[in-house]
Parts: sequence; C-alpha cells; structure tokens
Amino acid sequence: MASQFRHPPLPGRQRPAVNAGSLLSRLRITSSQPREQLLAAAAQASRLLLESSDVMQRMPEVLQMLGEAADVDRTTLALADIGPGGERWLEIKSQWNAPGIAVTDNRDASTTWDTRRSDCFCTELTAGRSVYLCGDARRENSSIASNKAKSSIIVPFLVDGEYAGAVGFDTFRAERQFESAVVSALEIAASVIGAALQRDRLLEIMRREREAAAEQRVAELARANAALRKNLERLANQPADFFSHLLVETVRHSGAEAATAIMVGYDSDNWRVVCHVCEGHTTEAPFADSVPGADSPFMQQMMVLRAPLHVALDDTGAVPEWPELMAFHRTAGHRSVYVLPLVFGDRSLGVIALGLNTSELMRSELAELLVALGQQVTLAMAMKRLFHSAHKAAVLVERNRIGREIHDGLAQAFTGILMQLNAAEEQAEGSPLVTVMDRIRDIAREGLTEARRSVLALRPDEQPRQGGLELALRQLAERSTAPGRVSSTFHGGGATGLPPEHEHALLRIAQEAVINAVRHAQPGNIEIHLNSDGDEVLLCIRDDGRGMQQLPELYAGQGFGLTNMRERAENLGGRWELDSEPGAGTRVSVRIPRAKAGA
Repeated sequence: MASQFRHPPLPGRQRPAVNAGSLLSRLRITSSQPREQLLAAAAQASRLLLESSDVMQRMPEVLQMLGEAADVDRTTLALADIGPGGERWLEIKSQWNAPGIAVTDNRDASTTWDTRRSDCFCTELTAGRSVYLCGDARRENSSIASNKAKSSIIVPFLVDGEYAGAVGFDTFRAERQFESAVVSALEIAASVIGAALQRDRLLEIMRREREAAAEQRVAELARANAALRKNLERLANQPADFFSHLLVETVRHSGAEAATAIMVGYDSDNWRVVCHVCEGHTTEAPFADSVPGADSPFMQQMMVLRAPLHVALDDTGAVPEWPELMAFHRTAGHRSVYVLPLVFGDRSLGVIALGLNTSELMRSELAELLVALGQQVTLAMAMKRLFHSAHKAAVLVERNRIGREIHDGLAQAFTGILMQLNAAEEQAEGSPLVTVMDRIRDIAREGLTEARRSVLALRPDEQPRQGGLELALRQLAERSTAPGRVSSTFHGGGATGLPPEHEHALLRIAQEAVINAVRHAQPGNIEIHLNSDGDEVLLCIRDDGRGMQQLPELYAGQGFGLTNMRERAENLGGRWELDSEPGAGTRVSVRIPRAKAGA
C-alpha cells in the first residue's frame, strides 16, 4: 500500500483540501523505536491469528496489541460491504479502547454503536491508500474514525487482491502526527489482519467443499445401502438367482463392461468360471475352458490377493498370467482390469475380474462400494458352499442309514434263510426237496452278496486309500465275483496321481455300474478297465449280460443310478457314455481330461 494520505471531501460540506505533499510535510521523522514495536506486535499478532481456529474471536486481543504498540487510544476493525442499493459500507466488527478512554458520542459508545458507517473514503481505501484525519477534517465525517478523536488514520487491507476492509487508529488526548515509518508499520499490521481473514475465508471455503463432498458421499452411500439392502432381500427371497444378480449389480454400479467370477470348487482346490456378465447379461465365458491350474503363477497370485488389484492392460509387467482372459478384455476394447478378491476368513474363495473402459484409478467411494459388493458375493458364495456341505452331509447321513437298514435287515434276513436251509437239508437228506433247497440257497447267497455289495456302495468312507484307485477297483472285482454265477475281473494300470475326490467319484461310478449289471443284466462276466490314454483317463465297465431292450438314452434319462453316474462324470469335467444292445451286453465308460483331473 502507498503511504499517501488525503482528506477526501465530505458529502455536502466544503472544507480545505489537504494534498499528499502538504500532509507529508506535517509528518515528523523520529527514531525507529515505535516502528520496531509495531513490527514486533504485528509478528506476534500474526502468530496468534495463525494458531487460532476462530480469527474474529481473537481479534480484540490483536487490536489491543497493535493499539498499545502504536500508542493510540482506540483501534477498530471494519469490513467492507455493499448495501442492497449499491451503497458502500464499512461495518465495524471489533474494536479496542485504551483504559480511561470514554467514548460517549452516539456512534461510538464503548458498548453499543451503530456498526454500519458510510464509506466516505471508498476511492482512497479501494486504491489501497491510507487516510489520515486531523483538525477540521475530523468534523462530521462518516467513516469508522470517531468524531471525538483528535487525529485518526484509516489503513485499508486486501483479501484475494480486493479491498476487504480497514483498521482505524484514533487518538483522543491530543492531535498526533504519524511518522512515515510508523504508517508503514501500521500498513504491515493491517496486511497481517487481511492475511488472517483470507486464511479464514479459505478455511471456510474448504469446510463448505468438504461438507458438499460429505453430502455427496452420504448420497452415494445411501444409494449403495439401498443396493445392498435390495441384494439382501433378493438373497432372502430368491437364493438361487442371487449370485448372478449380484454380479450384474456389481457391473452396473462400477460402470464396468464385463465381469467374470472365478471360484474355487466345492470339493477341490481347482478354480472354475462360475458366472460371466457381458453387456448387462449373464452369458457363457468364451475363455471358461482355459482356467489356469492350481499350481500356475496366476492362481498363486490370486490365492494370496487380499486387496483389490487395478491393472492397466498396456502395463504388460503387471498383467495377471491368464492369456485368454486378458485377450478377451483387449479384444473388447477394455483399458484395464479391476480384480476384486473374495476372501472368507483366511481363505480365498475366488476373485471377480471387472473389465473397464478407463485406466484411471477408481474414486474412493466407488472402490468402497465394490468392496462391499464383493463381501456380499463372498457371503453368497460361502452360503452356497454351506448349502452344498449341508446337502452332502444330509446325503451321506441318508446313505449311512440305508446302508445300516440293508445290513441289519435284508442281509441278516438272507443269512437267516441260509441257516434255516442248512438245518432243513439235514432233516430232508435224500428227499427230492434237496434240489429245490439248493436252488433256494443259491438265490439266498446271491441276494446276500448283492446286499453286501449295496452296503459297500453306500459307505461314504469307502474311498481309495493305500494302493489308490487301482487297488480299490481290483477289490471291487473280487468282492463282486460269485463262483458259478458271475466272474468279475480288473484290467488296467498307469492311471495314477489323480486327486482323491476324482478317485472316489470314479470308484462310485464303477460300483454303480457293477451293481446294475449284476442286478439287471444277469451277466456271466464283468470286466473293469482303467487306463491312461494320452491326456485322458478312461474307466470302462463291460458285461456280457442280456443288454437293454430299449434305447440306452431312455434308460440313462430315467434310471436313478445311471443319472448319478452321468452327473458324477460331468462334475469331473468328463464325458459319460452308455452303449448296450439286446443280448450283447452293456458298456459304461467315463473319460476324464487328465489336465482337469490332475489340476
């Protein structure tokens, strides 16, 4: 600010003009001590205001510091304002009076006053020039300076480069001539107040922006909560469709173009594509058959993933090692892939891969929403696993119950029949009934063998252990042999290294096929073959019985045992086939890709 002082003309009144030159000639230059005191007070005031959370609350203390350092009787802070009619005002916001100074005029009472004054020095103050008043210029002025003061100086300050207000310094005891060095220090002190007010204004703007951002965040969270609540309602009412619906919702809320859910299997560590969303609808993933194995670098990376992974597709160094998945997203024009881990407890259940049309990082609110949706997907997956486990446990309990019923009922009944026949034969020796009894004994022994075989098939703990699947199938052939009735043999080898769950499923298929053959086909020979053919494992059960009188496809669609075999094979990712002709026997075969079986 320029250190020039003028007495602007008062409205409607004539008074002598005082130019800058004549005013400066009245200023006397003395020692620099008052200036140093003012600068020290300004520095102290600056520190006080910077440390304060409320600038106006500390303003009286600041005005006192400056007034005492300037050796004046009153200091006043006024802020510029524009009235409804365009008039300019200086509105007094704070003031300090020295002890013993009683301001009694109507406008300047120490406790109450008309705080709004006409800014009669607008031109000078807006230009950044201080205004000095004394003598005749004190009379009838409408500025913030008191008309009781002997001399006054009004120092303007700027905020954001614009005139924002002024600080007034009044002396009441005697007229005072302010040295130029003191005026310069007063302008520095006023600029300190302006800087503090500017900081306060910036803080207020930041607070409002934070409040606006918080309101926006609350609105987004409200929408997110509505989506989550809707998902929970759907989970309660439509659990079967919940998973696919939730993945569609995840795509919609994230703005993604496609999403793929890859999950670990229920009964194994193999991962598979369980749902794929593209263009807002669930569809079959074109890369579903290329899921990497459990020992692949991709799966090792996904198994330890605990935080979302955002990968730009042009950053080849960080792209997950699943070429088919990455090729799909690149072909679709996606710029990045957002991988969301699905972790339940300390175990990874899978991931969701989202294809995005941008490589920019997600907003924090959206990222948090995706994490919440991911948690719901994880919850849905965990519930499905619990449902599967509960269903499996219920099935095993029922199988055990049926097995006990067969063992304690049917098998014991056949044993009792055989005992009674032995006793009857001793009494009927030489009778023609002996031949009939022999036939009854054979039927009873065959029934007892079938009952024991059925119990064996129903036992859930009858899995291949030491010796693997080959030994279990060999024992199955031995136990299924009934001398004089049916001969069962095992052939094969080399199909080793299969996961236990695959060996168990293949053994169940073999048991079911052998039981069906003995029960329905009346074969003389049953052959069980297990071989490794390149990338496939082949299990084949062949009998020379009477075959099927109808189409094998009809039996396969209606028979419970045949349906079980087909479903077990499909769960292994394999193919199940049934070939039969009347009088030419039946062949049941299962082919499992070794890549899937050994993954």
